[in-house]
Amino acid sequence: MTTTAPSSLDENQPPSSNISFIQSQKGKPLLISDKYIFKLNKTTTTAKYWTCTFNGCSAKIHTNINDQFLKIIREHCHPQEPENIDVRDFREKVKERVKHETTPILRIYDEECEKAMLSTAAIAALPSEREINSAFNEARHAITPTIPTTQFFDIPDPYSKKLRNNNFLILEKMITRRQRIILFGTSEQLKMLFTAETILIYMTYLKMLI
Repeated sequence: MTTTAPSSLDENQPPSSNISFIQSQKGKPLLISDKYIFKLNKTTTTAKYWTCTFNGCSAKIHTNINDQFLKIIREHCHPQEPENIDVRDFREKVKERVKHETTPILRIYDEECEKAMLSTAAIAALPSEREINSAFNEARHAITPTIPTTQFFDIPDPYSKKLRNNNFLILEKMITRRQRIILFGTSEQLKMLFTAETILIYMTYLKMLI
């Protein structure tokens, strides 16, 4: 996802397109150039002004309003940050999946860890599963349907299907005007139920079925 751009003290160097963009944890745009990270400092009607995120570094990049590279000003006073870029890219991928899937957050974390080709330094800088779960719970809650206050509500498709698009909603039926029964399960669970010699039923549900 990262690309390179030449650094120079010359403010009249020809434009380069070797830049890319990711998002910060707060959803703000970050510019990546030559394995350095820049944040947006100011926007005018004709240009955007980016500053290096490293504390004390005075390197800057100018782009036009269409995010096309114009020039870089001053050199960096610190080494490149490839591991920080990889970690930010990893977090962005996890967050996007959390926002658009119902897959458990920790499972998404594990799957993305397996797919990512990270360096030892990047792996050491990765947030823990607990940190990821805590950080992205808010994003997941934002797309989670509110708890119904009546018996009349629609069940979103993602909650009626399994990950492989198999049916998970077995039964949906109004018993009385104020009672509605909804059963979720898989075909494997139904086979176990129908072949079981003994079935235990919680009394509350037994009263509902009688």
